[in-house]
Amino acid sequence: MLLLPAVVLVAVSGAGAFAAGWLSRGHLEQAFPWLPPASRLWFELAPAALAVWILLGYCLRELFVWRSVSYVLTSRRVLRRERGLTRQDREMPLSLVRDVNVRQGFVQGMFRSGTIILTSGQSAQLTFADVPEARRFSQFVLDAIEELPDDEWGPGNEITDVGDESLPWELRED
Repeated sequence: MLLLPAVVLVAVSGAGAFAAGWLSRGHLEQAFPWLPPASRLWFELAPAALAVWILLGYCLRELFVWRSVSYVLTSRRVLRRERGLTRQDREMPLSLVRDVNVRQGFVQGMFRSGTIILTSGQSAQLTFADVPEARRFSQFVLDAIEELPDDEWGPGNEITDVGDESLPWELRED
């Protein structure tokens, strides 16, 4: 998740410093001869200011987003918490998870991160992008699913009397 911002950080810092140095060595007069001498100092600093603006606007923002995301596995559910300027939680009960899929690109594989897709028996699907240690986390999810207690109405248990009033309302037949 931070690979592209790191490349941008190095490239923009180098390009901004080179451009500011190149312009301050007298090339500003050659490139822009019509500039008044009083404003040349500001134009010499413009590449560095632009570089700082890009670094703060993109790289620092991506770092902040990366630090604000956490993945949590409890004994009952798996969730993704984002605690930045806005708060957002995405979660799925472990009892609904039927399939755990891990996708890794080449670069993600080098850094052992990846995308985890949790699918329920219905059409619900939860996607966690750029999870660190994705294969290990998915194994933790699978282990937690296996350790779930057998609920009275869990999957695999058959209901024989549909008219029973002790059943949850979703299962009662009126």
